[in-house]
Amino acid sequence: MKKYGLLIMLLGLLFCVQGCGFDDGGEDLTVTIIKATPTPEPTPTPEVVATPEPTPTPEPVAVVEQTASGVNITKVDGAYSATVDLNLRADCSTEAELLGSVPSGTVLTSTGTSDNGWIQLSYNGTVCYAMADYLTPADPAAAVQ
Repeated sequence: MKKYGLLIMLLGLLFCVQGCGFDDGGEDLTVTIIKATPTPEPTPTPEVVATPEPTPTPEPVAVVEQTASGVNITKVDGAYSATVDLNLRADCSTEAELLGSVPSGTVLTSTGTSDNGWIQLSYNGTVCYAMADYLTPADPAAAVQ
């Protein structure tokens, strides 16, 4: 009986070894290699920067002076031609001192305009005034300094 018991045990052991997945390296073995690729990092979206609005160029501020009699003169350079023989005065008034006169057609350099119809002129280095009614705009290149 010992022989039968030993034989049964040997057969049982033989079936257990085959049932445990022991393989002898035959043709049925297949090895699959899986290459793991890393998850890519997300690329950040660049921030949208708004284009700033252009800063408007400020308009030049008009320079305003006053004559001795209190008339406002807005400083503007230009040239005027006398349309008649023209009296040049010390202020913006027909009552102001007469500084001289120029013949019709003389082109004079202007340095400003008044708010009461007179033009400020520079004539032979002297600041003087003439009525705008008797002047017409002219080419500055032809002006008498």
